[in-house]
Amino acid sequence: MEQLKQKIIKAGYALTKARLAILEYLSNNHISISARDLHKKVKHFDRASVYRTLNLFEELRIVNVEVIDKEKIYCSADEPHHHIICKKCGYMERIECKHSFGHFKNFTNIYHQLTLTGVCNKCALSK
Repeated sequence: MEQLKQKIIKAGYALTKARLAILEYLSNNHISISARDLHKKVKHFDRASVYRTLNLFEELRIVNVEVIDKEKIYCSADEPHHHIICKKCGYMERIECKHSFGHFKNFTNIYHQLTLTGVCNKCALSK
């Protein structure tokens, strides 16, 4: 978490109470969460502060962002990863990302998103 704090400072941003609380929640819980649900967890901050903080964290690549059912889902970006989600019950697992990209002549600041779906073993067995 210290590296992520330093990343915020080096980018020229202050470590506000909202930023620290959200960073701490994401770092300690290792879950993927929507902005709406995160706002419920860090109740003492208004919704706008949560959304602004998540947008900043996305810009600084402090969080991984995936769009699931038309909603952004955020999780700590301590290492590159993706998720596989059960399309029946919503169970989610983290998958290490091994993709690397070379230099692209006309692009900078390159990142990617990948979400896999399937049926988890529990749902498959409960036919």
